Amino acid sequence: MRVDGKIGINQAIMTMMLTIGITNHVTVIPLMLSAAKRDSWLSVLLASIPFAAWACILAFINTRLHQHSLHHWLRRTSGKLVSYLILIPLLICLYGMALVHLIDTQTWTTVNYLPRTPEWFTALVLMGICILAAFGGIAPLGITASILLPFVAMLGFFVAFGNVAKKDYTLLLPVFQDGFIPILHGMLYAGGGFSELILLLLLQHHVRKPLRLGHYVTMIAIVIILTLSPLTGAIAEFGPIESSRQRFPAFEQWRLLSIGKDIENMEFFAIFQWLSGSFVRISLCLLLLTEILEVHTPKARAIVLVLLGISMIIFTSLPFSDMQFVTFLTKVYYPLFFLITVLITLVIAGIALWNRKREGNADHDA
Repeated sequence: MRVDGKIGINQAIMTMMLTIGITNHVTVIPLMLSAAKRDSWLSVLLASIPFAAWACILAFINTRLHQHSLHHWLRRTSGKLVSYLILIPLLICLYGMALVHLIDTQTWTTVNYLPRTPEWFTALVLMGICILAAFGGIAPLGITASILLPFVAMLGFFVAFGNVAKKDYTLLLPVFQDGFIPILHGMLYAGGGFSELILLLLLQHHVRKPLRLGHYVTMIAIVIILTLSPLTGAIAEFGPIESSRQRFPAFEQWRLLSIGKDIENMEFFAIFQWLSGSFVRISLCLLLLTEILEVHTPKARAIVLVLLGISMIIFTSLPFSDMQFVTFLTKVYYPLFFLITVLITLVIAGIALWNRKREGNADHDA
C-alpha cells in the first residue's frame, strides 16, 4: 500500500458515495415525497438531465486545476478578493452540510433507539469521533470509507430485495396527476442533493490520479440510483400518501423486513448504515473546512476542528422543533444550497475558460 497521504480514485468515489448517499437517502427523500408525492421519482429523473451537463462542467474545471487545490488555483488565477468571494460561500455550504446532517442524525437517534439519552450527548460523541477522523487526514478516512461501503451496500441490497414481496410498483402510476409544478419543486430538492457533487472539486487534489469526465458521470449515475431506489421503494411499500408523511422513509423500510416467520426487527442494520455515512460525511466536511481555511500546523488544526465541533453542537442544542427544522430545509437550506453551488460552479468555469484563453494567447504571442 502506498503511503503518500493521498487516496486512489476508487477510494475517492467510495468516500463520495457515503458522503452524498446518506443525504440523498435520508434528508432529500422526505422533502421530495412531501413536495411531489407519487411523481417524486420523476423529479429525480428530470433533474438528472441538467445535472449530467453540470457534471461535465465540473469535469472541465477539474482538468484546468491540474490536481492543484481549488483554493490555491483560484488565488493564483483570479487574485485574493475573487477567491474569497467564491470560497466563503463554499465554506458556509460545507459547514451547513455537516451541521444539517448532525441535526438529522441526532433527531433520528433520539426518536428511534435512544429516546432517554440527552441529544447533546449524542451529538458530542459523534462529533468527537468525526473530529479525530478529520484530524487524521484524508488517507485514513478514504481507507475507512472503502471498508465501510461494501457492508453498507450489501445491507442496501438486502433490504431492497428482502422487501420485494411487499412492494407494489403500480403505485408509481399514474403520473402528472397534480400537474408539473409539484415535480418542479421536487426537482429543486433533488438538485440540492446532486449539487453536493461539487465536493469532488475540493477533494480532487488528494487523489493520486486525475479524475476524468467518466468519473463525474459515474458519480451522477450512482447518486441517481442511490436516490431512486429508496424513493421508489417507499412509494411501492407505503403508497404515495403514507410515505409523504414519514420523516425517515428509508428507515421505515427496514421495519417491514423479516426473514421467514421467526426473524424480524432488523432495523439495527440501518443504524450501521446511517452512522457509517454520517461519520464519513461530517469528517470529510470538517477536513475540507480546515483545508480551505489553510490551517496547517497540527495544534492549530486541532483547535479549529474542536471549535467547529463545539459550534455545531451549540447549534443542535438551540430550542427548535423538528417541524421547524424541516421547514428550514424546505424553504431555506436546499434552495439556497442549490443556488450557491450552481452559481459558484458557473463562475469557476468562467474563470477556467478565461484562464485557458489567456494561456493560449500567451503561447501564441511567444
